[in-house]
Formats: sequence, structure tokens, C-alpha cells
Amino acid sequence: MDVLRDQDAASRRATLSRILKTFRRRAGLRSVEVARAMGKGLRTYQRWESGYYGVQLDEIHRFADIVHADPWGIVLAVEFGSVDFAMSTAENHAASLMLVALRRFHRGRPQAIRVLDPRSLLLTFTRGFELLGKRAEEYEADLEQWMFDEGLGGLGLG
Repeated sequence: MDVLRDQDAASRRATLSRILKTFRRRAGLRSVEVARAMGKGLRTYQRWESGYYGVQLDEIHRFADIVHADPWGIVLAVEFGSVDFAMSTAENHAASLMLVALRRFHRGRPQAIRVLDPRSLLLTFTRGFELLGKRAEEYEADLEQWMFDEGLGGLGLG
């Protein structure tokens, strides 16, 4: 079952290129600066940034450290075909944290994943993401309430 591979290789390389360029520009860096920081020649870096080599995990991790991004957010974003996903996970490292939780689960119960059926896994993961969505809504509502709170000594923005 390979449900994530719904894009062809060319689409994944194009998405990777857009992600890498977006992060480099957001960090205010030129290609030559990132190439130097990664220990690459400029031309090699430019080919990598163009998506020519595809997803290379070690390179993505090194790049993510330089531009302050979530490396696993980049990898998953390539598979999802979503630059926005990579950008959304950059600050909070959501994709990396999801993998940390999965690794902890596996280490604590090494046989548990083996005995669970796909339906149970999907239902459980879906429920967890629904809870995260509700928490995000609560957080946004709390933040909005705080910004317009009269108790801020007249500093309310409303």
C-alpha cells in the first residue's frame, strides 16, 4: 500500500525545487551562501535546488538547519505536493515531532504496530489530527480574545 506516492518523479522534483528556493529566499540567503554552508560547489547546489537530484535526506537535513526549517516537513511536503505544508511546519517542527511520537511509541511497544490493523491505525491517526485541528481553532480563538481583551489596560485593539 503506497498511498502517498500519487505524484510522479518530475512533480516531486518540481515541488522540492519550489520549497528549497522559498526557504532560501525567506532566510535572505543567496545560492552561493547556502552552497558554502552546505559544503557544496555553487553549480552542484544549484542543480540540487532545481530538484535535479530529488529528495536526499542528509542534504535536506543540512539545508533545514541552515534555513531554520523542519526537515521532515520538507520531505512530507514533497510527497504531498505542497510548499505550504513545508512552510507551515517550519516554526513548530510538526512533522519531525510526529515522527518523534511514532518512534517513542515503537520503542515503548515494539510489537504494537505489527498487530494493529490498517483501519485501526487510520481511525486513530485521523482522530489525533482532528484533536489537533480543534486545538488550533481554540488557540486562534484564545489569541483573538486576548488581542481584544478590555483588561489590557485600554490597550485592546478593538
